[in-house]
Amino acid sequence: MSEFQSIGSFSKVRRGASPRPINNPDFFGGDVGWVRISDVTQRNKKYLRQTQQYLSPLGQLRSLRVDAGDLIMSICATVGKPMIVDMPACIHDGFVQIYDIQNANTEYLYYLLQFHEKDFEKRGQPGTQVNLNTTIVENEIVFIPSLSQQQKIAKILSTVDKLIEKTQTLIDKYTAIKQGMMADLFTRGIDMTTGDTPNSKGGKLRPSVEDAPELYKQTELGWVPKEWEVCSLKEKIEGDGFVQTGPFGSQLHSYEYVETGVPVIMPQDIIEGVISFEKIAQITEGKANSLSRHKVKANDVVFSRRGDLTRSTYIAKELNNIGFICGTGCLLLRVSSLIIHGGWFSTLYGTRFIQSQVDGLAVGTTMANLNSNILGKLLVAFPPVKEQEFIYEGVELIDKKLKLFQYEVKEYRGIKKGLMQDLLTGKVKVN
Repeated sequence: MSEFQSIGSFSKVRRGASPRPINNPDFFGGDVGWVRISDVTQRNKKYLRQTQQYLSPLGQLRSLRVDAGDLIMSICATVGKPMIVDMPACIHDGFVQIYDIQNANTEYLYYLLQFHEKDFEKRGQPGTQVNLNTTIVENEIVFIPSLSQQQKIAKILSTVDKLIEKTQTLIDKYTAIKQGMMADLFTRGIDMTTGDTPNSKGGKLRPSVEDAPELYKQTELGWVPKEWEVCSLKEKIEGDGFVQTGPFGSQLHSYEYVETGVPVIMPQDIIEGVISFEKIAQITEGKANSLSRHKVKANDVVFSRRGDLTRSTYIAKELNNIGFICGTGCLLLRVSSLIIHGGWFSTLYGTRFIQSQVDGLAVGTTMANLNSNILGKLLVAFPPVKEQEFIYEGVELIDKKLKLFQYEVKEYRGIKKGLMQDLLTGKVKVN
């Protein structure tokens, strides 16, 4: 038998029918899982062991039975995303079911379907959204080696998946820690009388206002530490800094971009507070010199002024991004480091408190826009600059761990992609 077979040659494929119990409350509250798109697309797991909704006994529903060991694939939204069912369930419309599998390891088949997900999406029937039908799945040609080889390949890929899942768990953990830490640091700050840094024996988080009300004062922003100054950004930087818009389109044209030169920071280049160089535009040194007023310096902060207004990046003197151009679509904040620590402000800018102000002030009907006037109106509780520095260091410590784990996940996913390309196509044989 050929190692390359159609999915329909070793399994049965059918599309699930919908129980459609929405208007009948008698259907709810049973012990039969009702599988919906969100159960597959949001969980991002190999096995489906529970659903968000349970219905009445299966016999009362107009649906197809899905048993443990069957595979399901989404046919819309995220097209072709597979999952192994590890529970009896009802299939909601929006799935293709693969069952009665012969001479194929279930986990191996799961990875095969995952590997061919983009193929299914391309072959899906176009419409208001792409749809996948049973014929497309049945006729998909896949690599089916011996059962023992399938098991070994599935074990290899499962090992990488476990590493990805373990590292993702650490990312989720430290993300929660970071959020909690930021909530405390940006409302309580660091007690500068207890040490030099927030990570040494001293420099501890201030007690809460409930525990030490004498350390706080009531302001228009609520309770803040007594040493903090509440004012607008414009008032804070007056005489010591400015906010300016990046070059207009007439100053910088797309045809002036070159393959190698001085990077131009655009909104899409700011990803999670860091400048991404993957697709960054560049201009010649001569052109950059003609836009010298837009060159970034240490302690500057660059903001996206359109689209996703949560984006900003801090220009640190330790990084090699000094001299880049603040591009069209961005705003540049320049202020003395003796007044505001750019890293602290960039981190604060991404918090819900500041973003709620941005949302209320941002202009634009089809697309929200930020400008220097709006940025200047932001009301902020400013700690002394040395405290700002320590607050930023505390957040940055967690950020470094997060970036390390995110890098590891990216590496593991790259390894998995390479292994799938080799092992699921027969390019590399497994003994």
